[in-house]
Amino acid sequence: MQTLILSVDQVQTWRKPPFQRPLRSNPKTEKLTEEIKHEQCLPGVITLGKLAGEEDIYTVDGQHRAHCFIASGLPEVIADIRLITFDSMADMADEFELLNEALVRMRPDDVLRAKEMSSSAMKRIRSECDYVGYDSIRYGGNSSSMVGMSVLLKAWMASGMETPANYSSRTAARIADELDGDEQSVAQLCRFMKHAEEAWGRDPEYYRLWGSLNLALAMWLYRNLVIEKQSGLRRHIQLTEAQFRQCLMSLSADAKYCDWLVGRQLRERDRAPCYAHIRRIFVKRLEDSGVARVLMPQPAWASSAGRGPSGKRS
Repeated sequence: MQTLILSVDQVQTWRKPPFQRPLRSNPKTEKLTEEIKHEQCLPGVITLGKLAGEEDIYTVDGQHRAHCFIASGLPEVIADIRLITFDSMADMADEFELLNEALVRMRPDDVLRAKEMSSSAMKRIRSECDYVGYDSIRYGGNSSSMVGMSVLLKAWMASGMETPANYSSRTAARIADELDGDEQSVAQLCRFMKHAEEAWGRDPEYYRLWGSLNLALAMWLYRNLVIEKQSGLRRHIQLTEAQFRQCLMSLSADAKYCDWLVGRQLRERDRAPCYAHIRRIFVKRLEDSGVARVLMPQPAWASSAGRGPSGKRS
């Protein structure tokens, strides 16, 4: 392996082996092109291959980085180059497979753990909510992580939508980037999490409340009942921070609801019934506290609660 000054002409002589994947451009390659233009070097190690007795050089690993270098418009860059001579194309393909095989699949929280170093939003969340973590979530004990960062970020994002749902096109890392520029939203998220920790605690019997379904719907109600101030005709009740925290406490006090949450996910089938349970518990708690005429939000996505396949009330 050597550190070399590569020219565009050299890179353009490299051949693409038959096993190499198609070249694709996306926002990440565009970002890398700009970084190469600024740093004038290629990240990582470029692995090249030769067949014994032949002069052609093949790009085994690093074709996208090489493409970004050409697209940068620079005449030359510094790069770490690893050149291997193979007995056959099959051996070269085996090396390609080995280089691109992950021994342990990266989870969203693994990516976020590294991202926290540059994310002010995640640093604040972790500082104020030490029960948000990246490792395997363990229940019980004051040092336990009750909810993963990726679950938390996706639930908060979902709660800000008209219909709370998992949107696979938006990764947790992208949501973290968006939160870095929104200090108010981060502060609101931290306030909600403090209410949730006080209401649900870290005891094993309440761990289901930290799941994505209950978490996202509780956050959705927090946004609508506490954060967003209504104007004009009042459509539903407005709660104080203390009142909302009391309602969250009632969720943990309802054993039937906690049992119902087993196996439920933030999806269409479970969303409306879950909201019906939460709404019932909130209304009862507020009425027991002396609040008259409790009007809760009645979104369109919750109208299917309690209906059978025909759409009629069951």
